[in-house]
Amino acid sequence: MELEIRPAGPGDAASLAALSIQVWLSTYAIDGIRQALADYVLTEFTPEKMAALIADPARQLLVMENNGHLLGYAQLKLDETCAGCDDPSLEMERLYLVESHTGQGLGRRLMAAARQWAAAQPGQPRLWLRVWHGNERAIAFYRGIGMAVHGETHFELEGAKHLNYVMLDPAPVGAALAAADV
Repeated sequence: MELEIRPAGPGDAASLAALSIQVWLSTYAIDGIRQALADYVLTEFTPEKMAALIADPARQLLVMENNGHLLGYAQLKLDETCAGCDDPSLEMERLYLVESHTGQGLGRRLMAAARQWAAAQPGQPRLWLRVWHGNERAIAFYRGIGMAVHGETHFELEGAKHLNYVMLDPAPVGAALAAADV
């Protein structure tokens, strides 16, 4: 496998949109597709919105590809601080990997690249993220790389609130990198 992890470029927008839809639906549409879910993914994950994220100076998207095929991406947001964190923080908005490539250590590699990028940012920020409480595999993954539940928040869809955990690296990213030996 010839893996490459690199910053996303404008030409990645359509592939990022398609991958996002695939991952989002396989994770959250566990009972099937209904109108609200279809509407959400078809408006949230468009090539135009992905191109805007790629161009946004407050975000960094790192893509993982194998021989030109997009396998996953990490989306980091610089200007979103973690509630209740005393230290500078940086949000991991998304860490998406196509289902057929999970369990192969690729998520760890993508997370390591995201941590390395974050460690180069001013202030040695702590990395944090939100994860749906029902996504047991993702929670176990994040715990396995040293993150811990820090609090709770909610994702709202169709007026319903869906519980999400806020997970936080135990130390600033540079220290977390050294501790995880990535």
